[in-house]
Amino acid sequence: MVRRKTFPLIAVITILALSSLSACSTLRGGEPEPTIGVPQAVKQVDSLLDKIFKAVQPNLKWREGPAHMSEVKNSFTNKPTGEVHVGRHRYVRTKISEKKMTELLTAVSEHWKKERFEISSSNSRAPSLSGKASDGRVVGFTVGGAGDVDISAGIGALSDGPSGDIEGEKAISFPRLPARVRITPRMCVTPTGPRNAPAEIPRAR
Repeated sequence: MVRRKTFPLIAVITILALSSLSACSTLRGGEPEPTIGVPQAVKQVDSLLDKIFKAVQPNLKWREGPAHMSEVKNSFTNKPTGEVHVGRHRYVRTKISEKKMTELLTAVSEHWKKERFEISSSNSRAPSLSGKASDGRVVGFTVGGAGDVDISAGIGALSDGPSGDIEGEKAISFPRLPARVRITPRMCVTPTGPRNAPAEIPRAR
């Protein structure tokens, strides 16, 4: 049952990734050196996530994980390099059908293309996309086995701190929708997706 549900989405992701690679220019070789500190990196990560969710209409409900950083070590000496990777995840709370999931994937990938991300499929078992920009920014979109959507963003920063959650950057949740919400028929309108299809957004409790 799981394979029959995820296969069409994986096929769509493969097509989106291949079309993106043919349209984007080649990224410069090697990872760019970070030039910003952790606070600035957190702001950029949150801005990336805000833009992704703004690109999807009507708005999705989500909850957010804490901002975290991962220490970067030299691959030969295994010693810290003074650099970290700063990232954050947002977990979609809106119930999304398989049909709408395909539209959502298309809308997100189109937004990433406009932002000059090179997109690729990163998981053959579960529907997922990842994007990378020439300045080192990365974004991710993953669909879990139960249909849970995880959207993430990250960027490099300068810091000698250890890996872990960033102090003062706790998780937050998207404000609850009012009890009665009029949904306009604009969910992920794309050249390849059906028009006038309302999103499936449950009422807030």
